Amino acid sequence: MNNLVLKQHIYLIATVLTLIVLGSSYGSCTKFSDRLSDSAIMALDSFHHCQYMALSRGIGMAGRRSEQLDYADQLSRHTTIEQLAEIANTDTSRITRLWAYRILLKKADKQVFDILRQALKDTTHVELMSGCSGFEEPYNRTAISIYFHEGNKLKLSNQLRFSLDSLIFFGYMKNNGFEDGLPIDFKPHKIYYATVIEEADKGNAAILPLLAQYKNPNDRQRINKLLKANLKKDGICSYEACGAISNWNDPAFEWYAKAACQATIKQKDYYAGDILPLLCAYPAPWSYQILKELLTQKGDYSNSDIAKDYLAEQYKMHPIPPIFKPLYDKYMVKNYQ
Repeated sequence: MNNLVLKQHIYLIATVLTLIVLGSSYGSCTKFSDRLSDSAIMALDSFHHCQYMALSRGIGMAGRRSEQLDYADQLSRHTTIEQLAEIANTDTSRITRLWAYRILLKKADKQVFDILRQALKDTTHVELMSGCSGFEEPYNRTAISIYFHEGNKLKLSNQLRFSLDSLIFFGYMKNNGFEDGLPIDFKPHKIYYATVIEEADKGNAAILPLLAQYKNPNDRQRINKLLKANLKKDGICSYEACGAISNWNDPAFEWYAKAACQATIKQKDYYAGDILPLLCAYPAPWSYQILKELLTQKGDYSNSDIAKDYLAEQYKMHPIPPIFKPLYDKYMVKNYQ
């Protein structure tokens, strides 16, 4: 009898354990969608039908408000942080994953670091729309673009912002030689400096804007060497050089600004916006003459209009240099005050 009772007890325990395992397995196999509210599922379904991701608020020639903003708002209101993180990591639609990541950025949740780290490994192209422009970008680059597109609107802690910046700096930009064309405004942190110097000494002009932010007097010669090579290569003002001088208008670099601006205005169809930061960085007789030429141009939204718009914004925040005051008074006071 004792053996029979013992066998019954063993059988009962085994049955209970089996039921527990089966129950837990059922719970873990429950579809993720089954744990979401109907409203969240509707938002996901809407995203799954999207053929592109809207980077900007307005889309198309008319600048209509993208319906994706409504889907994102609905998804944000009807999901938890953990659910958004799971969507950002595992959803079958890359557009949906990017929107979940974007929402988490706006919520300043620290899980965006791991989500971005995973995204940097994905080079699959996705369709994007910004304003009137439709284009393709790799998934990793798109994730970075979203972060910088939101920019200062994000209420991230200093530590989280620094962590994301550093992840992009070392995990993406360094691997791509800093020549990816992303408008990234890295801050001059100490941990970047050795890499910045290394790239500069390789002759990489793409590093110029960040190198100039350090404003290290010992880097003047290094920057001038890059500027000289850049001018020889491009023959006119370059984006990288303009960014560098906008960050540090040291007198040692005025030679470049003068030579690049004079070369640029000799081009048939030059764009005033490319040289205006350099002109304003160095108020001098040479920049006065070029600025006067810009302000007196004729035509429908000519370089004159571009110059006037730029100067109006510039001198809202900064005092007008005395040498430019006569030009400002003559060509701008009536229209911009």
